[in-house]
Amino acid sequence: MSDLPSDIEEEVLSRLPVTSLGKLRLTCKKWNTLTKDESFLKKQRKKGTEMVMMLGHKVSLMSFDLLNSLSIERIGNLNADGVYISEVIHCEGLFLCITTKDKEDDSSSLFVLNPLLGQTKWIEPMKSCCQICENYAFGYDKEEKIHKILRFVNEYYSNGNRVCEFGVYSLQNSSSWKVVDDFAPDWSISYNHSGLSLKGNTYWYAQERNRPGRIPQNNPDFLLSFDFTTERFGPRLPLPFHASFEDTVTLSSVREEQLVVLFHNFYASFIKIWITNKIEPNAVSWDNLFLDVDLERVGICLQVSSFAGSFFVDEEKKVAVVLYKEREYVGSLTSNIVYVIGNKRCFKVNLGESLDKGYRPFVCSYVPSLVRIRNTA
Repeated sequence: MSDLPSDIEEEVLSRLPVTSLGKLRLTCKKWNTLTKDESFLKKQRKKGTEMVMMLGHKVSLMSFDLLNSLSIERIGNLNADGVYISEVIHCEGLFLCITTKDKEDDSSSLFVLNPLLGQTKWIEPMKSCCQICENYAFGYDKEEKIHKILRFVNEYYSNGNRVCEFGVYSLQNSSSWKVVDDFAPDWSISYNHSGLSLKGNTYWYAQERNRPGRIPQNNPDFLLSFDFTTERFGPRLPLPFHASFEDTVTLSSVREEQLVVLFHNFYASFIKIWITNKIEPNAVSWDNLFLDVDLERVGICLQVSSFAGSFFVDEEKKVAVVLYKEREYVGSLTSNIVYVIGNKRCFKVNLGESLDKGYRPFVCSYVPSLVRIRNTA
């Protein structure tokens, strides 16, 4: 293949999974240079729909075909054997992975990964008196073009004592966490509501903080942001609905430009999805409904769980792809399920038994990035 013209080599290499490129770079200096070029990246982005999916503790690169019927193909693994990943956060081609040593050890470690360049950077965890109910976010400073990690805790112990922790880690400029002491917010983010990274900022579904021991049944709810440039949380932003404690609210994005929110009422059979017209840390405006589907009408019995659900939308095909866990009855096997939901048709694909029932499945679109991670292992 080394005798082929560079443009032909580039075309052939661009058809390979991102997870295979690391080994190829080690075998040929020319390929190493070629696969880090901007023109190669453009060819990678023109390929079919590629998603990163976490099932159990394994993170994989998947190929989705939504044109006719749903087909899903695993085209590579992103985490090494023996690394148990409990959460993945995507930020424009880079991934923050929160890990545990094994299934029995709850202590967490962190690493940042660029699958295209095959780079990994392990991060020393923030020193903390609280190892549970941690919230992480991943974004970047738009002025200095530096990626940062946010970690915070905002919980009450069973004895009523409150614990609040806040720290920011800069991937390029530091080897330690910058800790902020005066952190005592008047809002609450449930540990099962993961943040969404979008245009360098992170957004969460949040509620007004409740008194300890009380369930936030009908507390005011809103969208909350964190600006990694200013390292501050933004004001409360309006949602196009009000959700109660039992309802499901989960976030996604379109082309890493607009925020998408899925709302599923616990006592009703409909799923509603909105897409923003404008989204910034201090302002949001919502478009009309992207999708409004009565699940009973289309013959689907589905109760999306915010603890075990993740989704993405295809604007062109007007469908939502929802990934979650399902079991037919108490005591039966738990399965990883993909539902493709549209106004005209809905169907599901069973991805097999879920061996790690406590791990939340995750799916997001993947766009390769040439952003380098400094001081990598």
